[in-house]
Formats: sequence, structure tokens, C-alpha cells
Amino acid sequence: MIERLRRPLWPGSRLGLTTPLDLLKVAACVVAGVLLYRRGYTYEGSVLVYMVGGIVFAWPYYAARYTRWMTSLVFASIVPATIWLQNKAVEVGLWGYPGEKAYWLGWFTRVGEGPLRWSRHLWLGNDMPVMEYLFYPAFCLFQVVLYALYSHVLPDRYFEEEHPRLRPLFPWILGPVTAAWLLAYVRFPNPRATDYAWWMMGCGFAITWAGWAWSPSFRAYARSPAFWLWMLLMAVGFLPVWEAFHIGINGDWRWNIENTFPAAYTFRGASLPFHEFFGYVTSATTFQALMFFLIRRFGAAVVKDRSLVPFSDV
Repeated sequence: MIERLRRPLWPGSRLGLTTPLDLLKVAACVVAGVLLYRRGYTYEGSVLVYMVGGIVFAWPYYAARYTRWMTSLVFASIVPATIWLQNKAVEVGLWGYPGEKAYWLGWFTRVGEGPLRWSRHLWLGNDMPVMEYLFYPAFCLFQVVLYALYSHVLPDRYFEEEHPRLRPLFPWILGPVTAAWLLAYVRFPNPRATDYAWWMMGCGFAITWAGWAWSPSFRAYARSPAFWLWMLLMAVGFLPVWEAFHIGINGDWRWNIENTFPAAYTFRGASLPFHEFFGYVTSATTFQALMFFLIRRFGAAVVKDRSLVPFSDV
């Protein structure tokens, strides 16, 4: 029975690695997420449905391409810094969490409670929900496995081939975007505190440009339609909708506009600072750049099958 569940459902197709067992796991994530959501735990419920469910579905396509060393190195490169910056942002009041909001994992750290206030000290001194500490690793894994699935299901190899006309596009587009991100801090200095969200985006820009400068593979990939299509799908199609859903509909967290950059728009009473658009761009580029950077540095230790990873031999 188990062997039948592990057989591909559509062998030879673009979803040829998906098995009935994968779909059962995704269904379990969806059911659990919907149940939590209906009980008022909208943050955990939502993440279980689309993020954990997406990771489970896309994992076979990621695992066919990369080793667990890739996962570990990506996590080590990004997650600790983002969690630290997230904590500092909460401490200086860039954003917060509604006091009336219910979190299913709230029992784990209840506003700094526990013997000797252990949870406050463990979580670097503030009362950020424990869900946030799980969210960043999940978001990181979601990005890399979804990227592997995306690469697998592209219509044809044309999208993952270098095109001479796209050669100047990266510096022409990412150059002005990065310059605008730098100038934003000068134009709208925060008089109250350092804007740690802005610095978090800076980590993404630094990784993106380092990957482009150091990895010929990433430079070649940035000249392919696949790179720019992914950026549009992530930075324009997915991430703005994702954040509007979490802050405007769910109210899982809330920006304090008076402590950060001016609002770009307001959705259902929840305002979003304009510099967050730069965060969408870095989310769309950082993980690709980092993975190509690691491929160049560690080779076979992080790549399981080079034939499935475009430009990995460049």
C-alpha cells in the first residue's frame, strides 16, 4: 500500500515527481490549517495551508536538484540575521502584534512568562509571538522549494537559456532600484529609531549583488527570461497580495507608520510603508543569488543533479 502511494501520479509529465502520498500530506496541511483558521488562529492557519502545504508539494522537485547541505547553508546565511533584525524592529516599534490577536502557539511564550521569565530572555528581550520564529525558516524554505518547482514546470528550455538582449537588464533595473532604496533612508530618515526593516532589505540587496558579482552562473541566469518572470511572479504577483492578506484581512501583524517610512497605501485600515516594495524585490532575487553563490563555492556538496539546475556548470 505504501509503495503505491509513493508511485508518481503523472510519470513523464511536468509534475512527474508528485505522488499520492504528497497530495495526502498537502491535504492534511490544508485541513489542519482551515480548522485553526476557523478557530481564530489566522496566522498559523494560513501558513499551514499555503506555506507548509506548498513546501510539501514542491519538496520532491527541490530534493531532486539539491542536497540537504544547500538547505542548511541557505538557512544559516539568512535566518539568524532576519530573526535578529525582526526582533530589533519589534523592540523599536516599527511594527507590532494586536493585543487581542489569538495565536495557537501563544501558549509557548506568553508575553515573557515562564520560570525566571525564560521566554522573554530566550526570545532576545521582547514579546514577539513564537510564530514569528518559525515563520522565517518556513518562508526561507518556501522560497527555495517553490523556486525549484517553478524551474521544473517552465513551459520549455527557452526560459532557462541566456538571451543576449537581456544582458544589460540586471544592472539597468536592479541598479536604480538599489539606488532608490539607499536614497529612501536619506530622504525619509527615521527620527525615532533605526529602521530595521530597511536593514533587512539591505541584507537581501547585498546578497543579490554579491551573487551577481561573484557567480558567473547567477549572471548568466539573470540574462534568462526565467529570472525576470520569477521576479514578476514574486515581487508583483505574490508578495503584495500575501502581505495585504496578512495585515489587512487577518491582522496578524501591524505596521506602526509613525515609526517608519511614510505609508504607500492603506488596505482595510492597515497601512503599508512604501519601502516595503523594496523588500518584495529582494525576496524575489536573494534566494536565487544565494543558491547560485553556494553552487559556485561548494559544487557537488549542494547540487544533486546539475542537469536539472540551469547554468550550474557555468
